[in-house]
Amino acid sequence: MKKLLLILALASGTVYGQTDQQPSKSTISVNGTSKVSIIPDMTELNIHVSSLKMNMADATKTLGDQTQKYLKILKDLGFKETDVKTTHFSASKNRIYRENGPVDSGYVVSQNLTVKFAYNQVTLQKIAARFSEVKDPVDFNIGFYISDQLRDNTAAELQAKAVADARMKANNLSKAAGVKMTTVKAIVYGNDVSNPVYYKDVRMFANTEMAADGANLSFAPQEMELQENVTVVWVIE
Repeated sequence: MKKLLLILALASGTVYGQTDQQPSKSTISVNGTSKVSIIPDMTELNIHVSSLKMNMADATKTLGDQTQKYLKILKDLGFKETDVKTTHFSASKNRIYRENGPVDSGYVVSQNLTVKFAYNQVTLQKIAARFSEVKDPVDFNIGFYISDQLRDNTAAELQAKAVADARMKANNLSKAAGVKMTTVKAIVYGNDVSNPVYYKDVRMFANTEMAADGANLSFAPQEMELQENVTVVWVIE
């Protein structure tokens, strides 16, 4: 009886061993890429406001008065006050460095007023023209970027093209190797390159030499490149 039990145990072990050692299927792994250059559809206007006074209270009050002045200008241009965001607020001593060391000379208070809106050449020209009418020069910059909606829509198209690119390359390689592609085993999504930069900055200073109507200014956003990469693995035979 003991001998019979030993034989059955060995037979059982042989069967399980064969199940665990199933031969793996051959595969082909190909990276697909697609890219496109698109024009940004959004604009970001930043107005830098600052005040230098001998005491903090006066500097803060002057900053508030200047801010209200710019808010009125933006309102006249068609923006709502809720569209304007305050960023990068700072307050610090104004230090002047001389031969015998730094000397405190009042306080500097500053902040940025930021407005984001859909790119429009006429709107930008109106902004530049209106800022040129202000008695004191306006320190501002204009940047262009891609909206989330445009980026998502473009990414969907690029991903489909990246898969198609991977399939074309896999077909070419399979024919050259004399094998046949069957089913897709895996799809690995991800960019091998760093994420593209969506923000471009064009710094400008309004002054009395700027045309009153702003018509001679041209704001042309630079095209930006978006890229998608995908790796597709096919089973071959």
